[in-house]
Amino acid sequence: MRWRAGCSSALFALWLGFGAPPGAAARTAVVHAGAARFEVLTPTLIRLEYASDRRFENGPTQTTAGQGPMRVPAYATTRSSGWLRIRTRRVTLRYRLGSGPFTSRNLELELGARRGAVRPTAANAPGNLGGWRRALDLLSGPVALNDGLLSHAGWYVLDDSSTVLITQAPPGFSTRPAHRGAYQDWYLFAYGHEYARALADLRALTGPTPLLPRTAFGVWFSRYWPYSAQDSRDLLGQFRSNRVPLDTLSVDTDFKRESSAVGAAAAAIVAGAPGKPYSWNGWEWNTSLFPDPAGFLRWAHGQGLSVALNIHPSISTNDPQYPATNAASGGLAISSGQCRILIADPTGRCAVFDWTKPRQLDAYFALHRGFERDGADVFWFDWCCDDSSAIAPGLTADTWINSLYAREQRARGLRWPAFARVGGAYVASAPDDGDGLNGGAGIFAEHQYTIQFTGDTCATWSMLAFEAQFTAEEGNVGLPYVSHDIGSFHGEPQRGQCGPLRTSALSAHLPDNLYARWVALGTFQPLDRLHSDHGDRLPWQYGPAADAAASGFLRLREALNPYLYTIARRTYDTGQPLTGALYLQWPGRTDAYRHASEYTFGPDMVVEPVTADGDPAPATVWIPPGTWIDYFTGARYRGPSVRTLSVPLSQMPVLVRAGAIVATQPYTPFTSPGPPRTVILTAYPGSHGSFHLYDDAGTGFGYSRGAFTWTAITQARRGGRSTITIGPARGRFGGALRSRAWTVRLLGVARPRAVAIDGHAAPRSAWSYDPTARTLTVETGPRPVRRALSVSAR
Repeated sequence: MRWRAGCSSALFALWLGFGAPPGAAARTAVVHAGAARFEVLTPTLIRLEYASDRRFENGPTQTTAGQGPMRVPAYATTRSSGWLRIRTRRVTLRYRLGSGPFTSRNLELELGARRGAVRPTAANAPGNLGGWRRALDLLSGPVALNDGLLSHAGWYVLDDSSTVLITQAPPGFSTRPAHRGAYQDWYLFAYGHEYARALADLRALTGPTPLLPRTAFGVWFSRYWPYSAQDSRDLLGQFRSNRVPLDTLSVDTDFKRESSAVGAAAAAIVAGAPGKPYSWNGWEWNTSLFPDPAGFLRWAHGQGLSVALNIHPSISTNDPQYPATNAASGGLAISSGQCRILIADPTGRCAVFDWTKPRQLDAYFALHRGFERDGADVFWFDWCCDDSSAIAPGLTADTWINSLYAREQRARGLRWPAFARVGGAYVASAPDDGDGLNGGAGIFAEHQYTIQFTGDTCATWSMLAFEAQFTAEEGNVGLPYVSHDIGSFHGEPQRGQCGPLRTSALSAHLPDNLYARWVALGTFQPLDRLHSDHGDRLPWQYGPAADAAASGFLRLREALNPYLYTIARRTYDTGQPLTGALYLQWPGRTDAYRHASEYTFGPDMVVEPVTADGDPAPATVWIPPGTWIDYFTGARYRGPSVRTLSVPLSQMPVLVRAGAIVATQPYTPFTSPGPPRTVILTAYPGSHGSFHLYDDAGTGFGYSRGAFTWTAITQARRGGRSTITIGPARGRFGGALRSRAWTVRLLGVARPRAVAIDGHAAPRSAWSYDPTARTLTVETGPRPVRRALSVSAR
């Protein structure tokens, strides 16, 4: 028997205590067995490679290109009775020596304390817990998802055998070399029911999810409508006057220059905006709407707004940019698909790009440069209907083009990645996914590059419930940033059908209760983006009750930014999603698998959307083990149990773990990039609890190089005394605060006889008590962040 071990430091090992991301240059945990090669990457992740010609692959693939340094775990090998055995502290893998390519007949896997061996294959085990779909376009309810990493069986084989290799030479990838005889390249995830470990292993194999800019976690608004610069100013005025925050403005397609005035006039009627401008794939601004594009973007940035611009990846032959683009690309193909109709240009044709050709890639991204110079923050890559392509054996097209958008953004110094569909490709002849084709192993690396835009859904109660389930299950392939059209794009379906034209008459306005409940869901999603097809998605466009509820939830979303930003950093460090399926935390509980639309929102919150009409409306909630506090009512529940709650329109079933501390910020019309100067700490009843508050510059990439701070916050309650301790900020970054004001809210306490700040009696003006809510509120004023601070009451 031989034990091997090695190590190097990695940040996320501090979180989970094992394994750092493996990299091709540091692979030392290699076991050879004739034509088979094994690499022990973590205690629960082993690479299995079989090459009849013994030509093994050491280069990065589209799946593994994001790997970093690794720490080789301890493992032992033995060869006995014709079997190779590889044993880590978590799993044992056996391979029958000399038996050829990997099959269920020559592989055996033992998982931790489980009795008996399983036989892994590339076909994978039954009981997969769901994973992903390219988009949800044209759907009005649940559909089956492609498999994810997690399974009741406790293992998953990621088959990387045919995935392209990533290269430095143009176009940036190459197909796998041919082999004489059989070739297999598998990654065996063997996690049992330790699902969090599987996601950490995926992060190790593929690379971390980037941290978005802080402002991305605020409120977004977009609408398929030809807004002008003045319209946008008026729109922001409505947000401000209604005290509803706004952080990101997504400008849909009609901001572009029209290819044909006659065609645009006809298309605008069909699109639902007669007499208004219409454009599909222009590469210049419509100066009748935006006379000074750069000035408009400067204004938006001055108002605290980030701006996303919609991109449809094609170009009309009548576009002023076409001659130079066509020449630079070496000649573009002409589409015969629906793009030729969508451009609404009777005299022009729709030219499309092949993103596997270096010249065409360069020419395509060159078209973005003008928008970048004007100041656009992020591109909303809307590959739904244009026949541009990236077709090559083993290449996942969405992942490829999204990675290039992410690379472009990083080169600009921006954290914003691609904002797009994921994991497949648009293929008009194979619309198995509503708008395209699902792809290959590249989906498991997609989290590095993309905010997923889920596309054009219809508005039904079942669709609302499914979006909650969908976001959580996409965490099973490592995708944390999922962005739905809050309120749906198409509105309510007509005659049971979802899609453009058929629903345009009904998309303008949703039923009040459905609208308000959807906005509530968005508050507790990774991204919160109101969007529609020429429809009404603003709170003040609805009745008083829906307006008040939706406005309140949008303010709450903005307030939650410190909590959200912290759990986003947790995602970067660990691979854990922002919104996770219940079984990630409670894998041994049957009910954690039954309540598909209920999910965790960080480690200390559980959320269930209301998916029935009425005010109040019923919602059935699984209460996890332990004591949980209703975020809105303060009611206490003991789990595990199932309860049916009656929920007013202004509330939502959100449960907070007893003892937890939730960090929020005061009302603000938008969130600035840097750390908030005032943080509200709400401490929920419980004997003890903690929270670590994360801060960094909010922009740039210093966070990946150690430029950040953590502030440890704890609470303890014993013998009638409650104490909140705020530790000193640990770490450094440019723009870090020297002082910060804290508002401490202690829930579930009796009226105090004494309140102290740092051991000194607090002036009576510094605290207040609400006897109805049994809540003590203490204002500390600005305090140095490098010194510990305590707030106590008895």
